[in-house]
Amino acid sequence: MKTMSEEFKRVATKEVNEEITSISKILQDCNDDLSVTKKATMIQKHVHKIKGLAPMMGQEEIGVIAALNDKILKHLIEGNNLNDVFEILSESNNFMKNCMQGSRTLFNELKQKIETKYSKILS
Repeated sequence: MKTMSEEFKRVATKEVNEEITSISKILQDCNDDLSVTKKATMIQKHVHKIKGLAPMMGQEEIGVIAALNDKILKHLIEGNNLNDVFEILSESNNFMKNCMQGSRTLFNELKQKIETKYSKILS
């Protein structure tokens, strides 16, 4: 019989993977910053869920990237524009997907890139 924590981790893993897949599908319909801005509310709902769930299942890196993306998306939802947001969200989503498959490479580079590029809105 599985323990509660094993069951939680199994369910949470499935849910986080589904959220990442949903973001991937939305991003496939985008091709630039403007199209991402138009879909920011949809993307943010998925990112927000990941931001909460990932750290509870031991995926702290995903939680950090999701939290940064959440702030960026909220900035867009408030009616602000940002450069290179399509690129950053795509990179972030690929990182989260890879991380869920066991590869944690490029976390520090991605985190630093986001924090540097959007330092004004993230501080």
